[in-house]
Amino acid sequence: MNNVSIRLIFDRKNATTKKRQASVQIEVTYQRRRKYIGTGIRLYSDQWVKDGKVKNHPQTIHLNKKISDQVSEIYDFLGKLNAKKIPFSFEKLDEFVNNGKLDTEESFLTFMKTRIEERGVSENTKVRQRCTLKALREFGKIKSFSDVNLQHLKEYDDFARSKCKKQASVYNYHKNLKIFVKEAYEFQLIPENPYQHFKVEKGDEMGRKFLLKEELEAIEAVEIENESLQRVRDMFLFCCYTGLPYSDLAQFDFNKTVFSGGMYRIRDYRIKIGAEFNISLMDKVMSILRKYSFSLPIISNQKYNLYLKVLAALCGIKKHLTSHVASHSVFSFFLKINSLQNIPV
Repeated sequence: MNNVSIRLIFDRKNATTKKRQASVQIEVTYQRRRKYIGTGIRLYSDQWVKDGKVKNHPQTIHLNKKISDQVSEIYDFLGKLNAKKIPFSFEKLDEFVNNGKLDTEESFLTFMKTRIEERGVSENTKVRQRCTLKALREFGKIKSFSDVNLQHLKEYDDFARSKCKKQASVYNYHKNLKIFVKEAYEFQLIPENPYQHFKVEKGDEMGRKFLLKEELEAIEAVEIENESLQRVRDMFLFCCYTGLPYSDLAQFDFNKTVFSGGMYRIRDYRIKIGAEFNISLMDKVMSILRKYSFSLPIISNQKYNLYLKVLAALCGIKKHLTSHVASHSVFSFFLKINSLQNIPV
């Protein structure tokens, strides 16, 4: 049959574990060249038998039938070429697959959705990546792995620019997508990484927003009856005093502190960027920690930001309060304790 051989391949990169999935692919070999066609099936290491069968899966019977049908369809395709005395080529196979005549190619969107949940990143990062996935679905031109190409990246860039006013925002559209395009290339699911030929300018970053001395004092002094809002105010001030962003605030552990030079200090690594920090816990920080028995009352980031809107309105602050504003406001705190004039830092 045109000297074409077909076999099933699972976990071609030898990367799967019981917690990390890999793809089942159909390997087509012809004249020492190979092409891999995704089946749309991803499994964990204990869900595949070496003889080419799915096991230990809730849909074992269905998936095995799906794989069998896919292989049969390729053989049927080869049989038709042979009957018509048409020589086989990978171009003809690509045409057969890309025209939707073979329901085998794993969706890039499905791959991306799975990897968002599998990768060991913070929930906030996952939220941003899910937003990118949503944007891709709206864009509609990048669905399968064969859609991940330079032309579509350029069209996606046009789509992002139609949605964003600033180059920095367009950059973020690409920033999250690049992660999964790179992974798809590393897993050999696409022949090349098109971002190697397509560069996106980061754009000018917006100036960092931080609280002025008077604004920080207003938040400290405001009378609050609602206990939940009180806790959010305290967490916000904790970030102002330490410079920690919300993700590191949520992981703060007083047990990791050391007492040195008459005060407690904490040395750890930033969750988002991995950079080391070394912070002295001053009196205002310690007062908040004592109030909560050294265990901070953390709530979800979404609720935290909602309460910050209420806090800003209550204090008459027109700035949009966020955890980033708090972490950038450590300068205002030092200005205050040193009785300096209120000048931008």
